[in-house]
Amino acid sequence: MVTGDGHVRAHWQGFISSGAADGASMAERWDAGRRLLFQNGVTYHAYADPQGVERPWPLDPIPLLLPQSEWHMIAEGLRQRARLLDRVLADLYGEQTLVRDGVLPPALVLGDPGFLRACHGMDLPAGSRLTLIATDLVRDRDGIWRVLASRTQAPTGTGYTLENRVVMSQTLAEAFRGCNVERLSPFFEQLRQTLINLAPRRSGPDGCPRMALLTPGPLNEAYFEHAFLARHLGLTLVEGADLTVRDQAVYLKTLGGLERIDVILRRVDDDFCDPLELRPDSILGVPGLLEAVRAGNVMVCNSLGSGLTDSVALIPWMGALSRHVLGEAPLLADVPTYWGGDARQRAEMVAGLDRLVFRPAFSSLGHRTSFGPELNHAGRTELAASIRRRPQDWVAQEPIVPSTAPVWRDGKKVARPLVLRAFTCATPDGDWTIMPGGLARISADERFASVTLQTGAGAKDVWIVGATIGQPQRRRGAAAMMPDGGGDTGPRTGDLPSRAADHLFWVGRYAERADAAVRTLRAAARRLTDDAHPGAEEELVPLLRLMGFTGMIPMEISGLPQADAVRGMRQALEIVADPANPGGLRATMDRLRRAASGVRDRLPGEFSRVLTVLGDVASQPLKAEPAAMQLRLDEVSRLLASLIGLELDGMSRGPAWRFLVLGRRLERAIGIVGAFNGCGLGAGTAGTVASLSVLLELAAAGAAYRDQHPVGIRREPVLSLLLADDDHPRSLAFQIKTVQRQLVKLPPIDAEGLEVSPTKLANDLLETAAGMVADPQPTRDPTALADLTDRLGRLLPEISNLLSQAYFSHVFARTT
Repeated sequence: MVTGDGHVRAHWQGFISSGAADGASMAERWDAGRRLLFQNGVTYHAYADPQGVERPWPLDPIPLLLPQSEWHMIAEGLRQRARLLDRVLADLYGEQTLVRDGVLPPALVLGDPGFLRACHGMDLPAGSRLTLIATDLVRDRDGIWRVLASRTQAPTGTGYTLENRVVMSQTLAEAFRGCNVERLSPFFEQLRQTLINLAPRRSGPDGCPRMALLTPGPLNEAYFEHAFLARHLGLTLVEGADLTVRDQAVYLKTLGGLERIDVILRRVDDDFCDPLELRPDSILGVPGLLEAVRAGNVMVCNSLGSGLTDSVALIPWMGALSRHVLGEAPLLADVPTYWGGDARQRAEMVAGLDRLVFRPAFSSLGHRTSFGPELNHAGRTELAASIRRRPQDWVAQEPIVPSTAPVWRDGKKVARPLVLRAFTCATPDGDWTIMPGGLARISADERFASVTLQTGAGAKDVWIVGATIGQPQRRRGAAAMMPDGGGDTGPRTGDLPSRAADHLFWVGRYAERADAAVRTLRAAARRLTDDAHPGAEEELVPLLRLMGFTGMIPMEISGLPQADAVRGMRQALEIVADPANPGGLRATMDRLRRAASGVRDRLPGEFSRVLTVLGDVASQPLKAEPAAMQLRLDEVSRLLASLIGLELDGMSRGPAWRFLVLGRRLERAIGIVGAFNGCGLGAGTAGTVASLSVLLELAAAGAAYRDQHPVGIRREPVLSLLLADDDHPRSLAFQIKTVQRQLVKLPPIDAEGLEVSPTKLANDLLETAAGMVADPQPTRDPTALADLTDRLGRLLPEISNLLSQAYFSHVFARTT
């Protein structure tokens, strides 16, 4: 931001003059920025965090500003480097002239675990090996940008970069416009167009290729980015289990059959992509994927084996490679690096144990870093022994004193080192385009450019500011109609992957299960605090039974007599408030969050935001004191009701919505039956007024009942309303009819080899259930009601099992 003598640099003048860097203004705006990040669910996963894997995205509220003149030099260097890496990768997996001619030592290539022998000789179209490249740059004290590392295997950060821009352009809107910041949207439009042009065929019904983003799954550190990027680019987010290879072609398992996939943008590391030919213990990849690539039936971006050019050990040879391959001197300098596999360089490493920074030579060996100046004598001795044992596994780099940038910490600006991750995308004409911005990562250590997010580093948005401050920049090309962060097409309503249908079904079930738990707990807490409620103490007895029946509390507490009901309920609330209770509300909310995280690309943005807030509220300690618990439960109840509203008014009536509704309605039907049994009406007993009153409250049916029967609570009309009134949204008949309506609209399943398909069996069971509920006898006869609840208690879960068999296991699939 400032020169050595303390003057503000020219390209920061517009930002400073806008007032955006003022302390009070920054604090107020950044409070809004944090809320935006939280509501958007922007997270990354810290694998070793004892507090849980999800962390909020650590975006700094002060962007990194770079002038166009400086960025132009960086971009030209990145473009040259992309051409070089693409040609080097093609040679090393092809004729290997660079090794034969002595430009690269054989051990550097063949000794790298990232060199996939199964990919050697694979015939790929020219320019298709690298689609997207990330390059980490550090600026030294002399103002020279140097390459720290390249990421060519599965480069991450583009999605986070776009999310950074969405938040910063809103919280610093005036400064953003005044600085004439280059837009990011054209880069993403180019990336999508490149993927389309790489497709070997166009399998979609509209003449477009079918494209997917392959993710390791919700537990990956960058899963948020995978879902965000898939939505933004219009790709189907898939895991390895969603795909299968048939006849050397890749297919997506959908509800309607197997849909052919033409392009895969992968975020799974090389050796995990195909357990058949690469890593046999991988459950993240697709068996037979390599064979499909060899046959030319699918394009994988970046190509399998591209992790080879991730190797930091290549850096000492980049200058020679540039001159040999391109006939050009490199435009970007590298951080001085030494590889232990070369005798001369190894000598430099051993001599510099007290000053160099040591890293694994190959990306597959991890990314741990040892700082020589920080090691004691024993540490240096141990490091030297490791280098002598396997010198080819180590590199050392000169400790660059990095340039710093302003960072917002505790209400003031402080200087911190950073590393800039820049992104390069291939274009259909064989050229490369550079994202006009990037992801700046703040060092967790003010002395070194150590920027792994796993150890607490932060992130910055990068603004490439225009030459004419204050003039709005014209947008170019196909992305001209898309604002930054636009282009989000939302959940797709076409064919749904089987895994996504499974997740959505359980999102519905867990959401309804959470709602039922909240209703039960609110009813219990209200009866402990409301002395004016007639029969409150008596009604605690069926509530305790229900809590025991549903697994919220131990059965020995649930069976207490009325004389001990108040004491028992207070103890029950303490058990429910325990976050370690597997049957408590917290556990149910965690299951809902996990199910939803696997399909966040299929849910409306508002749905995910409500879930994020809901998860935060539910994760806070739940006090067992009845009044405090009731207030918290009221808040959770409102958020759960918001989810229902978004289902009804925020989703297209496609397969995704149908499975969400099916899960919710089946779970509600199972819950109604469970409530009858739990409250004591399912064992051949007539039940009490207290039990009937509790059932009416849990079903939100009190007002409807009083409209028809203003005087007293009687068994037959209560049961008739809760069982057979198909106009009441919480009756058993309403749930069964809703499930029937949605089931007939699902894609048919080809159950070849079976006499009756699972969907036919499920429909038959639903018809049976509908007939049982319509029978008035159970409303009059306790024995008939017990028989009804017993049969439905077995029949309704079986319908869920049949749906799973038909649509989630994907046993029955046809190729389309």
